Amino acid sequence: MQKNSLVKSVLYFACSMAISAMVSAQDTTGEIPPNPVLQKAYQQVLYDYYQGDFAEGLTKISILEQQHPNGLLAISDSLRGDIIEPELLKGAMSLAYGLNTQATDIFTRLLRDKQSEKVSAYAWLLLGEAYHRSREFESAANAFANISMEQADTFFDTTTRDHWLYLQSQLHGFLINSDTQTNTSNAKVQSNWLQELSDDSIYRQYIAYNHALGLLQSGEVELAISELDILVSTDTGLIESWGNWVNPLFDVEQKAEEEDERAAIKDRANLTLAYILMQQGEPHDAFRTFEKIRTKGLDYDGALLGYGWAAAEKGDWQIALAIWQKLIQMPQHSEFTLEAYIASAYAYEKAFAPKQAMNMLQSGVARFKHASEVLEAAMQQVSQPQFIVDLIPSSLNSSNQGDSYELLGEKGQQLNTQFIFESISVSNEFKAGIEALKASLEIQTQLLNWQQRMSQYHLMLDERKVERNLRAENMSADRTLDKLAVLKEKREQLAAQLQQAEQLQDGSVFMSAQYQDWAKRVKRSQQRLKKIAQLKSQLNQTPLTESYVKRLDMVAGRLIWLSSEALPANMWQAKKALALVDRELLTTEKRQYDLLSQLDTPPLYAEQWQRVDSIAARLKVQIQKNQVLQQNLITQLSAIFKQAIAAHQDKVSNYLLQAQLATVRLSDQALQNEEGDLIEQGQTPKDNSQ
Repeated sequence: MQKNSLVKSVLYFACSMAISAMVSAQDTTGEIPPNPVLQKAYQQVLYDYYQGDFAEGLTKISILEQQHPNGLLAISDSLRGDIIEPELLKGAMSLAYGLNTQATDIFTRLLRDKQSEKVSAYAWLLLGEAYHRSREFESAANAFANISMEQADTFFDTTTRDHWLYLQSQLHGFLINSDTQTNTSNAKVQSNWLQELSDDSIYRQYIAYNHALGLLQSGEVELAISELDILVSTDTGLIESWGNWVNPLFDVEQKAEEEDERAAIKDRANLTLAYILMQQGEPHDAFRTFEKIRTKGLDYDGALLGYGWAAAEKGDWQIALAIWQKLIQMPQHSEFTLEAYIASAYAYEKAFAPKQAMNMLQSGVARFKHASEVLEAAMQQVSQPQFIVDLIPSSLNSSNQGDSYELLGEKGQQLNTQFIFESISVSNEFKAGIEALKASLEIQTQLLNWQQRMSQYHLMLDERKVERNLRAENMSADRTLDKLAVLKEKREQLAAQLQQAEQLQDGSVFMSAQYQDWAKRVKRSQQRLKKIAQLKSQLNQTPLTESYVKRLDMVAGRLIWLSSEALPANMWQAKKALALVDRELLTTEKRQYDLLSQLDTPPLYAEQWQRVDSIAARLKVQIQKNQVLQQNLITQLSAIFKQAIAAHQDKVSNYLLQAQLATVRLSDQALQNEEGDLIEQGQTPKDNSQ
């Protein structure tokens, strides 16, 4: 028996990731110095792994290898040790993400390089898992066969070992049934898988059920019934949660899911056992077995149908009809619900109620036609690309809330095809397609973002060109380039003053404007006194007293004394100011040179535009390729839905044909009975052939 697909996929995913992280590091020859950047990048990979973001972790480890060739060999022992071996971690994440070919290449390379016995054991285990997912069952069996029981006991934890044993038993049964066992004829053919498994392993139930089916197919019905009796009567506990680094691989409701899984296995075993008992002519035992199946289980519809048949075989037609009526009232158009119409009509006919049988068949025909219309509407819906796009969660589609499986369940409720969509949602093809479509949409979003940036860069270049021209105009208007001439003139004036003061030892050159004003006033006064003296001499008048002349000479002397006293300090200040002007002049000359160089060298706007256009063209090509990929993924996903709906349409058509044939048969029987009654009464039946 195949496991419940959803739980099976989760367990496979968890096991494949868990075992990869429990191997030891490779033995490397030669020490590689630690690289802090490499260590930090690998720590980010581990962080994503512990957060359960395997896609992001796989992306980062690929970037790490591109930036640091052979970088995985340089991971420090503190980050690898016996916890997570980088190569096996990458292979396991590739396998979990659906990259089976890449994972196979990694494990094959590790085995070819002859790693340690422990690493080789895990590499064989993961390689077999990769082959199993690719449906290369014989290659998977051969890979698992390279692991001895001693190695499994030594290197594997209990859960990993049980997983390995279960896969071997499943492949062993498949290869025998398909008659393709050529390279797997070894000692494991006669192994008792149940004895090798741990006592609380859930795989014991799967192997026991598969073994019972094998006995049934080989004709050993009694042994099969005995195996199923043991299975349904055995109380099983829960698998204990792994309490170490693999916790990110499990949901918080792990134990509840495991309990549901075990109950589902027991329901399926009871269902199989009940139908076997029906075939063996033991309806009473079958009836009691059907009663053990849960009303909220996955096999409830099938159990109700069989429950009714068991009652019918006992002759309890009323009970059978009541059970089938309950099944008929269910809104879903599952094959069990639709078959209940045929079964009810049969029961009415056996109970000598042909009119009720005819009414039931007519109701069934109407239900079958309605189911066909519902399926046709669903077929039209799944044919539209938007139906698939709407299954993408809200992180990529703002109109949707929840994950893809919840969204698919809502779609199934709207179209009344939950039972079909539930089976699709747990298929590997659907899960791989949805994940690929999510990744493609994420890439599309990033590409469109980059494309928008390229258009912004183009506008920025245009704005820079306009801004440059405007800046050149502003510099011309502000006469920025004329500042150098002003500084040169200022420097020449200051140097001339300093030279004059040094040569003449004239301190008045550096004196303030007030001092210069006083000196001019004294000079004017002296000139006026001299003129007055000349005029008085010509007029023979008494000359002025000498006190005026002495007073002016005293003031002039004081001014000369003040300038002489301030001359050293003023000369030092003048030299300092000259040095500052020289530095400012050099700075201005350099700035002017750079500015003139920039103005003389036109920027390569054309080259930058061409580069932006080239990147934009490449982005456009990638966007087109990604759109084609999205269309292909949507087409593939739509084909999965169409195939499932078409298969159910065939079943509905078959039920419709059976109902129509039964209606014709009952009509013929009613006509024959009517003719027989007329003959008995001595009347001639009417000829309805014309």
